[in-house]
Amino acid sequence: EDSTKKVKVLSGGERTRLAILKLLLEPVNLLILDEPTNHLDLKTKDVLKQALMDFDGTLIVVSHDRDFLDGLVSKVYEFGHGKVREHLCGIYEFLESKKMESLQELEKGSEK
Repeated sequence: EDSTKKVKVLSGGERTRLAILKLLLEPVNLLILDEPTNHLDLKTKDVLKQALMDFDGTLIVVSHDRDFLDGLVSKVYEFGHGKVREHLCGIYEFLESKKMESLQELEKGSEK
């Protein structure tokens, strides 16, 4: 009975599952990894990072492991305040830019 539903009546979760299913049916090179380094030792992290660097496709990684992301990512997406911002840089360049923004905000506050 659910297979005959129109997309417009699907819940948010159902739409998400449908979108993932559609992606899986297409012949694309896409990896989505959520915290892939949790519970890995240093050597295994290095092996995984090298394998991902050699991967010929699109890679979406959600991770708090800065060292793992360093040299692996060329774009950082920042989610916050109801917006998504794209940064065309590596993780440490992104963090440095955020630090500079914070310093500029502090300077503006001290000028008042």
